[in-house]
Amino acid sequence: MRRSPAIPLLLVALALTGCTAEAARVPIEPVDAAYAAHTECLGKHGVELKEKSAGVWVVDKGVIDHKVMLAAQEECKSMLPTELPVDQQALKVGKQISECYRRNGYPDYPDPDPKTGEVPAGTDMNDSAVMRKCHPGTSDVSLPASG
Repeated sequence: MRRSPAIPLLLVALALTGCTAEAARVPIEPVDAAYAAHTECLGKHGVELKEKSAGVWVVDKGVIDHKVMLAAQEECKSMLPTELPVDQQALKVGKQISECYRRNGYPDYPDPDPKTGEVPAGTDMNDSAVMRKCHPGTSDVSLPASG
């Protein structure tokens, strides 16, 4: 894993100004955090990484050695996340849509699953007028049911 020589200098500068590295930390997206251990493992097994954003490392697709990558993936497969975090904004929107359906004649329409963000399989919504009302700005009123 290649790291910039600027990082130690940044830490020294922070120490001299009385700040800590903790104060300079930028929030990491939940999906990036979920893959962090796996990506670090790939780097330890010879895969070239690059910094996507502050504290977030990704595979450098410009310098992939496929043999190294395959071997590293095999070594690191146990570190792949089994569940990815749900985008909280999308979950909030999904709940608002479900609430709209319930207010408009579908009292049993469920909220999305908080772990997956999906409406349970078998949930069917074929009322185009309600769909237009609950999905403002959506021109496709035949949105598929999840499942």
